[in-house]
Amino acid sequence: MFQQSFKEQTPMSDPDIQDNPFLRPGYGLPLDFAPMQKNVYGIHNRSLFPNANDDRDIKQGNADQPLQTLREFNMLRIMEGITDTPEWYKRIHEYDVAEAWKKDAMEKEPDITPNMANWIIDELRFKSILYEHSGAIALYNGDVTKSDINISDEFRLRLLHAVKSLEDIPQEMRFYNPGTDYVQEDLIPVAFCCLVYGRSRILSDKIISTEESLKYIGQGEIIPVPEETGITREDITTRVATQTDIATRPYSRRFQMLPFEMNLGEDGKWHITSYINNLHPVRYSGLYELFEELFNNVIDQLEVTLTPLKDMLHSRARIEYRKAEYYPLPKEVEEQIPKPGEREAEIEFEDRLQSWRMANLKAVQPDCGKFIPWAVPQWMMNNIPMDLSTPLRVEQEVLLGKDYAKHGLQLMIRIFDIHLSPEKPRFESGWHGAGQMNDHVIASAFVTIEHDNVTVPLMAFRHLAETTTLGEVEHRPEDTVWLKQIFGLNPGDAAIQEPGKIRCFLNRMVMFPSTVQHRYEGMELVDNSKNGTVKAFAFFLVDPNIRITSTANVPPQRLDWAFQGADYDEFLNLNLSLDKLLMGFQNQSNLPFSMSEAKRWHAQALKETIEFTKYTDVAWDSKKVNV
Repeated sequence: MFQQSFKEQTPMSDPDIQDNPFLRPGYGLPLDFAPMQKNVYGIHNRSLFPNANDDRDIKQGNADQPLQTLREFNMLRIMEGITDTPEWYKRIHEYDVAEAWKKDAMEKEPDITPNMANWIIDELRFKSILYEHSGAIALYNGDVTKSDINISDEFRLRLLHAVKSLEDIPQEMRFYNPGTDYVQEDLIPVAFCCLVYGRSRILSDKIISTEESLKYIGQGEIIPVPEETGITREDITTRVATQTDIATRPYSRRFQMLPFEMNLGEDGKWHITSYINNLHPVRYSGLYELFEELFNNVIDQLEVTLTPLKDMLHSRARIEYRKAEYYPLPKEVEEQIPKPGEREAEIEFEDRLQSWRMANLKAVQPDCGKFIPWAVPQWMMNNIPMDLSTPLRVEQEVLLGKDYAKHGLQLMIRIFDIHLSPEKPRFESGWHGAGQMNDHVIASAFVTIEHDNVTVPLMAFRHLAETTTLGEVEHRPEDTVWLKQIFGLNPGDAAIQEPGKIRCFLNRMVMFPSTVQHRYEGMELVDNSKNGTVKAFAFFLVDPNIRITSTANVPPQRLDWAFQGADYDEFLNLNLSLDKLLMGFQNQSNLPFSMSEAKRWHAQALKETIEFTKYTDVAWDSKKVNV
């Protein structure tokens, strides 16, 4: 793997560090600082949630999800379809409806057995109770959650109306994601005017509130470039070190996205307490209020998404596989088993034999048992029958208000458009996570707020699979046919599985933790003769177990924000004049970013993010399937 083991730190100082609002990773603390916590055995460990952006978590298996069979993926497709049905959580309790859904499942998927169909209905009946409590359902481990009731259509229209005001800007101030050929446009780009080490200013003795943010523009000291974390190319495995295109380090010494702060108020709701980067706190104050409303509406769903990061026993496979067995071969087929050729090399014969076995052997597929909840939240225990044959475990829930009210939360917002046209009628993205390791993003949330002349976007997910259980499967030496037919994997493959996809309907809130990756798939024009648009609102949660530099520390960095009342055209003209005028000055660092400077930093930050994606791709691919 890439990085050295987790470093030893002084655990006794961690409470003081977490309470000090002026000490942050990369500013007063090592860039790779992680808070420590003593476990039940008295050993100090990092107290961060697992993250698949961190190759150390990958190496130690902290980001793994249970290995799933192909049959379980079929079950997931059925459950995904049922939970796309309006009011499924009510209709699932109607006997005739449930029976019809079971029959339909077995007809659509011939591989669905009666046991599997019963499990599907029983699991969804159980999860319907959770859905009415949190507004969210999790089908894919991680947990990936979706909700069709947490965001109302009335709220979406209000949010859309407010977001439309962000579109009234000149072409020069539009931001397009690199590599998307001007298809994906950011209305609020998270990497624009981000923290730039050696250029950005930070207040070392003052916390900046939302209301006071504009008056501190240009103030503070320059945040120095952090020292190296000690991680070098010599720490990278030989396989990776030979890839000369992997130039990045896990922790950036150049950039960090700037989150804003949210704190729990006396009214029991979360409120924004520092400015949102690239969203003017006065001009767009209405969007601030709308985001607060949105966030408080989806808190329960976010907690469902985060709970598996805290409770490592939360997830499991629905179907277990213990022994490789095959259906008997017909006598005439068995007589055709390959024999070694007279001068055939052993490895050639083994390859030929394996190909024959793969073509002729048919593995006996495993079936599921009866659905029993694996773990339940504390609030649900009173509703559980006392005569269950298997005792239930109470899960360790993440409760943001209870667990993190003291220090608050840090988040980032992104609003983006996908513009399709007859010339560019299709869009899909590559697999990726959110941010770099400096950013400590632990969960992402997306909701589609506008959708015109484009097929419903599909968001696909993949995760790292916990493959040590393969060693428990009873099988003949050298036999791997079962591995392909049961799990869809081959020896030496990357231990990655793609459990399914979620359709991103209007109003649907989709959330997932940073132990999974996602991508957009199959977005196409409905009518190829005219343009189409998808508009989405996203937010990203920083791991609440750590505090990073935020807009409470760094004053606004946009030069246009320093000129109250100036419109964008005036700013652009002023920007060009300033750039020319300031060429004669040696020290311009006390000024906020001009547009041209900000765009240069933005381009470099995005380039570095692309490099980091290559880094994580190699980390994911380095975890291999062995039997």
